[in-house]
This record gives sequence, structure tokens and C-alpha cells, in this order.
Amino acid sequence: MKILLTGASGYIGSHLLPSLLGAGHHVYALIRHGKNLPIASKFADQVTFLEGDLLERSSLPALNHLDAAYYLVHSMSDDPKNFRELEERSCSNFLSLIEETGIQQIIYLSGLHQGAVLSEHFRSRMHIEELLKNSRLNITVLRSSIIIGAESSSFKIISDLVEKLPIMIAPRWLNTRCQPIAVSDVIYYLVHLLNQPRAFNKTFEIGGPDIMTFKEMLLIYGKQRNLRRWILTIPLLTPHLSSYWLYLVTRVNFSLASSLVESLKVESTVKNQEIQALFPHTCMTYVEAIREAVK
Repeated sequence: MKILLTGASGYIGSHLLPSLLGAGHHVYALIRHGKNLPIASKFADQVTFLEGDLLERSSLPALNHLDAAYYLVHSMSDDPKNFRELEERSCSNFLSLIEETGIQQIIYLSGLHQGAVLSEHFRSRMHIEELLKNSRLNITVLRSSIIIGAESSSFKIISDLVEKLPIMIAPRWLNTRCQPIAVSDVIYYLVHLLNQPRAFNKTFEIGGPDIMTFKEMLLIYGKQRNLRRWILTIPLLTPHLSSYWLYLVTRVNFSLASSLVESLKVESTVKNQEIQALFPHTCMTYVEAIREAVK
């Protein structure tokens, strides 16, 4: 199959690319700028690197025939004041890029949430889902809980907080429940949903087997690293102060920290188990995901 991979140089995209090449597909890897990604020599003929910015329609290359496309682009760290507008522009340019290619399926990785009150970040993700669905192409949406992997933003926050702070006076959103999932399991689903008519025009929820609070995630990470940690949650830390807290202590920038704080206030647990009926798969536990990421 001929596949367009947007966000190819991002965290998920860079993990997905070798899996798609290993499955025998030809991948058109769209990167915003910079050098091509390192690829094993045996796959050199299966990948075409394309340089372009989905925020600038004139920078995008012309594409002919495509079978499928992955939409893995998020603008939440570009400009916190108008990332919804940026995401809408990016999505519109993406649809314009592929509309004449005869494409059969778009796979979009979104965020998992439960509850009626959503953060601006999640509202934007839902808006992108609607834009894709309104295109009348076959859309597969994968909503994921917190992704655990060596370079994922969430894992950077977890590892930095625990490694640096023996005692934490933390905001209440640390008590929000989530269902962390290993990056390798996310890649499994992204690959197996490809070219599956049963997945067309479906929305799936994915998470690992463990349901826990973010506070529990920090403490379990500390235990795995043989670090004793104490966490006191208080209601006085506003989202703005929480963002500065993450920015000062962890490796994420302030814009990303702000978006993540808003997202972490919303529960992200799996309610719809349909994907297990269609594509049975045993995901790693949180402890196994930590060990894989640290290794």
C-alpha cells in the first residue's frame, strides 16, 4: 500500500514509520523541516521523504495515488493562544492535499477523555475528528489515554518529577484517573487498523490494563526506580501555577505544559471495549511499560 504519514518526525510517527516499512508498505513521510529520519538501508526504496508544513498549503508537495494516510499532527505546543485555529488550518490543508488521491482510509490518533466538561485541548481534538468525518472519506479514530514511552511528553513529566523531587506539593489533578498505555501497544493498534473495512468510520478507545491516578503513576515509577517519594495534593494550585510547576521542573516547554495540565484534569479511561472484539490484543501493564521506557 502507498501510505502518507504526517507527523513522521514526531514521537508516534517516528515509531510508526519502521513498523509500516517492515510490513512492506511504501510510505510518503511528511516532515516539517530538517533532515530525513534514519532508516535501515533495506527499507530505503520503500520510503519517500516529503518536506512541507501543513500550516502552509503552498509548501506542500503534490501527491498522486494514495491508499491510506495517518494524521498524527497536533499544534498544541505551537501557540497556546490559538492552537485550535492552527489545528483547523492544518487539518483543512491535509484534506486538500489528499482529496484527489483516491485514498481509502484516514487514521487519526486523538485523545481519550470522559466527562462533559472538556479542556480546550480536548475540544480541539474533537473538532478535528468532526472535520475529518465531514470529509466523507473513510475515517478511523483512535482515542488513546496517556502514552508511556521513553520520549513521550507524559513520561518525561513523570520521570522528571520523580527523579528530581523527593517531596511534592502537587495540584488536585494528580487524583484524576487514567489508563496509561505503552507506545508499542499504540503502534500495534495503528498498524492493525490499516486497510481494515471493519474499522472504517469507527471510533475506538485504547488504554492499558491498569486504571490509576496520575499520583499513583508517579509513586509506582518511584518504586520501580527504588526512590521513596511523598506527594501531598492541595486545591490551591491553579492550572496556571501548575503549568509553571511542570515547566520549571520538567523538560516540557510552557505551552505544552499548559495543554497537558488542562488535559490531565479530565479522566481518560476506556469505556468502549469494541476494539478488543475486533482486534484482540493484550497490552503491557504500566510497570512493564515503565521498564520498557527506562530500558
